[in-house]
Amino acid sequence: METIQLERHNGVGWLKWNRPEKLNALNETLLREAREAVEGLVADETVQVIVLVGQGRAFSSGQDLTIEGDADYGLYLEEVYHPLVRALEACPKPVIAGIHGVVAGAGLSLALAADVRLVARSTKFSSAFIKIGLVADAGGPYHLRRLMRPDLALAWMWSGSTIGAEQAETFGLVTELVEDEAYLERLTTYAETLAAQSPTAVQGMKALFRAKSFEEELEQEIIWQRKCGQTDVHRQAMQAFLNRIKKKRSWRPLLFDSVYPAWA
Repeated sequence: METIQLERHNGVGWLKWNRPEKLNALNETLLREAREAVEGLVADETVQVIVLVGQGRAFSSGQDLTIEGDADYGLYLEEVYHPLVRALEACPKPVIAGIHGVVAGAGLSLALAADVRLVARSTKFSSAFIKIGLVADAGGPYHLRRLMRPDLALAWMWSGSTIGAEQAETFGLVTELVEDEAYLERLTTYAETLAAQSPTAVQGMKALFRAKSFEEELEQEIIWQRKCGQTDVHRQAMQAFLNRIKKKRSWRPLLFDSVYPAWA
């Protein structure tokens, strides 16, 4: 692919924006390739976790503004951005955004679509849409409203300001803040540790937290707990637990006799 890189290691699919000379500015080619890549990673049974990252010095500086000035922006969203945004929203596997450098505009929207965000401390978050007379897009307003207080989110979008990672953390946009020098190692460890868990339980937990109502969540509990209960992972874990209990019980008479001898 021309503008992204795909790697697979230890159950983790790494989807890397690969326009480092443009700070991974988003263009039509990248967005279409990314949608295709997400769908491929979802279908790949060897991949349990998907990580979104940017090559070079930034996660993404947002939309590549060399797009034609007289373009129909609504049509561009509909045909180019929204298929990727929908693919991320529908993804049953956990999606992790590893964020460093700059995350701005539509790049921020894509990062917010992830389930969790690991962020290098020096990262800058920019909401620059209003500075060029546009509304936030690519699903960003929906996810901002989901993650932080709507009035604060709206005020931030209106301001067009850039904030640091620590303020973004107070806003609820950062899952884990990591020192720059430890960022990549921590991101890798986090993703591979999650990939080693029961995929049914991990995906089921995601489905529960994405439920749109209380009743839907209860229905999802039934569906996913039934699926989890039928997995080898659960059965083996339960057998190991029962074996430990049995072993402890077998020691009880011995312990009792040592404290209270028969002749006492």
